[in-house]
Amino acid sequence: MQTLNVLLLCSSTFRVRRFSRLLGSAAFVQLQVICSDRDWACFPPCAQSPDLVICDSLPSSAAIHYLRRLCEHYGVFSMIESEALEASVRWGLANFRGHSGKHCLGSFDELDAPRFGEMLLKALAFKSRMAGQNRQPRLPDRQVSQADALQALEQRQIVPFFQPQVCLKTRRITGAEALVRWLHPSRGVLGPAAFLGLFDHPDHHRQLFHSLLQQGLELQRQLQARKGPDLVFSYNVEASQLCDPEFARQVLQRIEAAAVPAGQVTLEITEREALALDMPSIENISVLVNSGVRLSLDDFGSGHSSITRLADMPFSQVKLDAGLIGNALGTKQSRIIEAVAQLARSLELELVAEGVETPVQRAHLQRLGVVAAQGYLFYKPMEGASLLRLLATQDPAPRTIRQEPGVRGSRRLKAP
Repeated sequence: MQTLNVLLLCSSTFRVRRFSRLLGSAAFVQLQVICSDRDWACFPPCAQSPDLVICDSLPSSAAIHYLRRLCEHYGVFSMIESEALEASVRWGLANFRGHSGKHCLGSFDELDAPRFGEMLLKALAFKSRMAGQNRQPRLPDRQVSQADALQALEQRQIVPFFQPQVCLKTRRITGAEALVRWLHPSRGVLGPAAFLGLFDHPDHHRQLFHSLLQQGLELQRQLQARKGPDLVFSYNVEASQLCDPEFARQVLQRIEAAAVPAGQVTLEITEREALALDMPSIENISVLVNSGVRLSLDDFGSGHSSITRLADMPFSQVKLDAGLIGNALGTKQSRIIEAVAQLARSLELELVAEGVETPVQRAHLQRLGVVAAQGYLFYKPMEGASLLRLLATQDPAPRTIRQEPGVRGSRRLKAP
């Protein structure tokens, strides 16, 4: 088994002894401790990059500066944190982690051996996954070009991967979001960060959207032929595309040709720039919604996805931004999420949390009133064939998400 290099940040010698006994039972753990004032003043703490950083009791005067240097100095590693940390330290830690791309494994309250054993194994699995990605072959001399990307789109190397959405109460799959991936012939599977910026022209946005929509509808048709569950598939669309006078007609033509019910298609509206509603966009929105297509406000809580936009357009669904979910355990974030959940219920909107990665986040979101979620805790994005195999193991009966009894506007809602 691989070695897991664990860096423990803890200013309490008593807790260090407890951690040492707890972590020492795992033979694959190599532990280094930062505890004394001298330790906090010495940087970097170790020659090897840590695989897991445990943030326990921290001296607030030194910890914030130390955490920043730690996140800047090393590459990707996993982090877990004590729920007893001061709010200002947790806020800084969450934002350092987000800006530097570190992996959050969650938080802990008590020093529970089974819980820590589970976290250690997850950190080890994450290390193995990252090592596997680093071994993938890379293009030796150049990055991919726009011409490469457009050619790949024509050849259907650029495909949708599907990330299931689940009901937090029943844990059943209720829908799936189509996420773009490039099956590169020499570099393997590339995420959107590697190439999406190359589609920087409205025509390119349109070509990419229609290609992914067409491939997704083909999968939905296969699912229907197998008498699978009537899931709603979500497709991301740039808000600027709504200004195209032909947009609604072209979308509905593809849906009709695939013989997929329009109610099983959701368009997730993303706004890189604020959308000024004009006559064509108003017509497109009216035609789509009137035909049964559902609209979702993506990344709510960031950018232009605001309450004003929620009031402007006839959305059926709101998706909480993954950045907000990553900090969901904070007091302020918890109150915001709870308020949004109450707002969604009062407006009879579905609420989906994106980027859920830990059981603690899942349980916390459910307590706050969030009904559905997606994220690595449940399923990673997968190819269409893998999704079909997964759904074949599920109960084929159609499923719905319902509002909790006694809540205002508790009518039946279609699955997201």
